[in-house]
Amino acid sequence: MTKKNFGRIAVFNLIIAVVIGSALSFAYPGSWQFNFLTAYIFSNCIGFSIHILVHLLGSRLERFPITLRRALLVVLFLIGGSIGTEVGYWIHRALFSDIIYFTGHLSLLLFNLVLAIIFGSVAVLYFSLKESAEKMAIMLKEKELQEERLTRSKVKAELDALQSKINPHFLFNTLNSIASLISENPRKAEATVEKLSELFRYTLQTSQKDSVKLSEELEIVRSYLEIEQVRLEDRLQFNIACDSSLAEELLLPGLIIQPLVENSIRHGIAPKVEGGTVAVDAKRVGNRCVISVSDNGIGFRNMNDGTGHGLNSVQERLNLFYGGRAQFQILHNGGTHIIISIPLLHG
Repeated sequence: MTKKNFGRIAVFNLIIAVVIGSALSFAYPGSWQFNFLTAYIFSNCIGFSIHILVHLLGSRLERFPITLRRALLVVLFLIGGSIGTEVGYWIHRALFSDIIYFTGHLSLLLFNLVLAIIFGSVAVLYFSLKESAEKMAIMLKEKELQEERLTRSKVKAELDALQSKINPHFLFNTLNSIASLISENPRKAEATVEKLSELFRYTLQTSQKDSVKLSEELEIVRSYLEIEQVRLEDRLQFNIACDSSLAEELLLPGLIIQPLVENSIRHGIAPKVEGGTVAVDAKRVGNRCVISVSDNGIGFRNMNDGTGHGLNSVQERLNLFYGGRAQFQILHNGGTHIIISIPLLHG
């Protein structure tokens, strides 16, 4: 018997003692304290006797049909009532001389057996309903936890799927840059291969992580821009700025900024004869971090011209990672200006 069950039974027995004690005081006017103490002694002796018997045979009772189980419970109430009456009788006699309400031991026993069946049935019904409610609450809690785990697994799977769509596109363009350098400038091609190895390493690492530091993401963006700068030479200029407090503090999905920079170069700077500039900026605005990627290239208007996949993937990954709390905006002002606003406290 656990402490929790012991406490519940004690409270239940106390309620019964108050009810019976009040009835005895009404039927046999006298000392209410004496009536209550008498009722309390017998209610505890009978109540705990019944509970112990039901507890010992509870698992076995579940095997029987409902009708037979009810009949067996009545038998247990009678046995528990008899045992409790005898124990209570001798405790009462040790404290007092006798019980003034009954003319004999048999009448006391019959009276207590009737009460044992009534209150025993009430107690079993109450505790059974309470136990069922607790089991139901536990099942609902487990179901919620399981649904939460499934949701997290689904989100991670979707993030991984979106990541896998971005990585090949990113690496394919980088390899094209190196291929164009091999015949023109082998030394630069070799240096670019080293940069590419950093990109490969980062790509593999991000595929195994849920998030990376902003400083890591910006460093790989710088490497990517340096590779593209080798290919485009003076036609590409870039600038990267970041609040120092954000660089190590902010966590975000890997390869979120790089596809935006790649988009600016591919659709904004590269097609422009004189080239242009790409600017990456990360700053704190209140309790959010605002990351912008802008260029002064030719811009784009149609999301179906090849730019849509990368941008849509970035938006979907941000929504999954931040639970819809991230904001994504595209502006056209002589070029393309993409703004990402994300909460600093990600949970």
